[in-house]
Amino acid sequence: MPVSPDQYAAASAYDLLKAAARGLIGFDHRLLHVLVDEPRRTLPDILRFALEDRWEDRIDLEEELIGIFGHLKTAEALPFYLSSVRRDPAGEASEELMAAFREIGEPAIGPLVDLYEEVGEEAGGEIAYMLSSFRHRDERILRVLEGRLDQDPLDGLMLIGLHGDPAARPRIEKLVASLDPTDRSASLLRREAQYALEHFSAPEPEPFPEPGAIWDRYPENSGPALEILDDGERAALLENPSEEYRAAAADYFFAKDLSRPLRDRLLHLAQTDPSTTVRAACWRALGGALDEKGIRDALVAKLTEETAPLQERSGALVGLAFETDQPAVVAQLLLFYENPNSRARALETMWRSLNRRFAGFFPRHLDDADPDVRRQAIWGVGYLGIGGEADRLGKFFDDEEFRADALFAYALSVPAEVSRGRARGLLRRINETSGGLTPEELDLVKVALDERLALHGLDPVFDGDDRSLEDPKEDAEPSKKVGRNELCPCGSGKKYKKCCGRQARPFFVE
Repeated sequence: MPVSPDQYAAASAYDLLKAAARGLIGFDHRLLHVLVDEPRRTLPDILRFALEDRWEDRIDLEEELIGIFGHLKTAEALPFYLSSVRRDPAGEASEELMAAFREIGEPAIGPLVDLYEEVGEEAGGEIAYMLSSFRHRDERILRVLEGRLDQDPLDGLMLIGLHGDPAARPRIEKLVASLDPTDRSASLLRREAQYALEHFSAPEPEPFPEPGAIWDRYPENSGPALEILDDGERAALLENPSEEYRAAAADYFFAKDLSRPLRDRLLHLAQTDPSTTVRAACWRALGGALDEKGIRDALVAKLTEETAPLQERSGALVGLAFETDQPAVVAQLLLFYENPNSRARALETMWRSLNRRFAGFFPRHLDDADPDVRRQAIWGVGYLGIGGEADRLGKFFDDEEFRADALFAYALSVPAEVSRGRARGLLRRINETSGGLTPEELDLVKVALDERLALHGLDPVFDGDDRSLEDPKEDAEPSKKVGRNELCPCGSGKKYKKCCGRQARPFFVE
């Protein structure tokens, strides 16, 4: 069984790192404290883990280990740093790794120079860059950097300028004297040489950037990487001593097809777990088994149980999103909407139902004071295709908290002809309207546009697409709206609301 956060102190650092590398625990402040607060106890285990062959790990912790060793300022990590460079000598050196070598200082210079000579000048550019960041005046560094002048004069001049060792002055002056004054490309070399020479006269060389504190790079709390675990590991998390982990595992199964054993386990937890949060997450997840009358009846019973905690009943309400054609469910839904404490879950249920009878509820809450209600209103505009409100989503493009939600919802709802051939043009339009998409946002909007096509019975355009904003050939395939009770276009034989429609869920919603 995976270890829970309150058991970290009793576990070895080695076992904790193995669990993190498998995705069974999150890399957060709780784990970091156990690893770095008592280095005399944990450092041997951390070094043992770091120096092993970790190619089978699901999660590469190299960056995390560099951060830990850098935080501990230990020279014992030098073999690990060197192995990290040796694995990809031409790869871009991170600020953390360069700072770690500089922290070790003179003892790191010889091994780095040896590694540079081992991999050769062509592949050793980044190693030379690391050496240039040292402020030690060392003839071995100077030899490497001056050697770069023959292999790549411009790169050599830049590195010598960064390093700032005046002993390189004669070599630079000799290079400048050899330049052909009629060669137009020589002007760039002269400018870089002038920079290096001026740098030698500076009182102090410019400092290389130092990485921020390790605590700024990781969240205070982070759960297992559920998306990379296998089904058995996810199911095992339902038995974890940590309420946080049990709830996260149950929530993962929301909108997923449930095997009979998993369904039975979720139902048992929904009825018996001591945590209200876990019970609520289990009721939500059981919405994936509404075809079972016993499950549906249990959800309705919990929804209408007035003495049950509101959070638990809200979980049951969301689980019943595709039962909003039932009068008893709708009556409860409207009561939950009227209650400010459960309004967000009521709105979530409405948009997840894909039932446009609820479209009028969302516009009034796009400016709601409650951020959770506001977020659900954004998703409601998207998934219910309320095109008349799409422009109002644009105000969230400048809001870091809601930008991702608004981009997804805007892609679902902005008025435009729905066809596969027009999808890429709409992507360009969203890119311009939003002020430019980052690579992550570009992927997000592609998912949303494919979802929009699916809602209209069309095949995706961007699934597996690795292009940016190019034009494909126009596709005149017409739009065909899929009803909630029609057969799903994926070919499963199920109704849309029981199949792909059930998968509709927000990205980036906490």
